[in-house]
Amino acid sequence: MLNSILLSLGLALLLIAIALLLLLRNERAAQRARLLAERQRALGLPEGTLVYEDADGQGEPLISSTYPLVGKPDYVVELPDGRPVPIELKPQVQNATAPYSNHVVQIGAYCLILEDYFAVPPTHGILRYADNEFTIEYTPALRRKVIRLLEEMQGCSAEQPPALARQKAAKCRACPFQTICPIGRRW
Repeated sequence: MLNSILLSLGLALLLIAIALLLLLRNERAAQRARLLAERQRALGLPEGTLVYEDADGQGEPLISSTYPLVGKPDYVVELPDGRPVPIELKPQVQNATAPYSNHVVQIGAYCLILEDYFAVPPTHGILRYADNEFTIEYTPALRRKVIRLLEEMQGCSAEQPPALARQKAAKCRACPFQTICPIGRRW
């Protein structure tokens, strides 16, 4: 009789311990989700799940399996409908009334890469300057432009460098490829 009472009491205590552990685990998961949501709001990211981060330079490169393209957007958020949104921060750019064309192509390249990673392709990306933010639509025209630029780049070599008509002297002086660039050697 005493054995059955002790066995029942032991089972009851075991069930209570398991229930408490499950409650603790659920509370930790909920707290983690709240902290992630607060961080995402503080960063000004769209609603969704933050699935990639490289704002600190520690993210793994994203590699396209279809195109010769590798990139590291600052953030990628997966929207509730499954679409990815690449977000690129350019805090050094101020007073821009329109996005720079090279930054638009960069967002397009990230969108092209993300086509390989998600079931639903991206429809846009976000370009955030120091004092302004632009939504860059990922249109078929932007996609074609990125692919055309990739094809042009593949045709380049040391013997046949890209066709540059001119460049800013200050930019050439700071470029690590100045010694091998036909345009940069002039400066």
